[in-house]
Amino acid sequence: MDIDLAAFRLNALALLTRADASSGAASAGQAGLFETLLKLQSARLPGASGAGMDGMLPGGTSARMQSVLAQLEASNSAFLRRYNTRVESIGNEAEVLTRLRERLAELGSAGDGLKQLTAASADGDIKAALRDFIERYNQWDSEFDPYFEDGALLDGNQAGEVARFSLRREVGSIFHGAGNGGFALGLTDMGVGFTPDGQLQLDEQAFDAALLAGREGALQTLHNVAGAFSTAAELLAADGHLLDRRIGNAGRAVAWAAENQGALMAEFGPNTAAAKLAKWYR
Repeated sequence: MDIDLAAFRLNALALLTRADASSGAASAGQAGLFETLLKLQSARLPGASGAGMDGMLPGGTSARMQSVLAQLEASNSAFLRRYNTRVESIGNEAEVLTRLRERLAELGSAGDGLKQLTAASADGDIKAALRDFIERYNQWDSEFDPYFEDGALLDGNQAGEVARFSLRREVGSIFHGAGNGGFALGLTDMGVGFTPDGQLQLDEQAFDAALLAGREGALQTLHNVAGAFSTAAELLAADGHLLDRRIGNAGRAVAWAAENQGALMAEFGPNTAAAKLAKWYR
């Protein structure tokens, strides 16, 4: 292994691990190893002799080289753990986002029952259609909410967050009421709101009062929400949209990692440091 690369990697590892609880001893050891690698590098310069190299190393050359090898192997092992963990995380992200996209396509039909309501529909049928819509939305939210918790797989994932925000916005938007034949505040004026954990809930007394106060406006509000919600769900699940592109990028990253696994192991796998350093140090 080229000694410049070895020195760079060991110095980088020291910086990455400096904040650990054992950073005092670890950093000192890595800094010493970095210094040794630089000395070895200097010994390779034209005119340097084997004896000169021995004189530049503290203690026995063989023992010091064994320390170099041990720490390089540890560096390789730490890198592989982080790398494999990241590749696995990307694969899991692609899997969950693919399922989320499929559910979005299915959720687009959640408002069909609301769209079919007419002035002749009984109050009980109107309420039942709204309950069905709320139930389907809440099932979708409950299925994927754990992935968006702090530190979870999709925490900070833009594509997933856009999907959640877009659907929630359509349900709570006042624009499906004011100026569009419905209640001024949309579903909010009909007793529909969100709990702190993002679930939809229905205040049946407020809903009954809204139907009594303005049946035509209530039905128009439900139609408006259902239409906008379906359109948003279909758009989010469409080919070429942000969610689709994120899934594609993640899939390509995992495929690339699989194709290059052999080269990765040849460079960072067990005992590769010894083989590469032995090739250089002879």
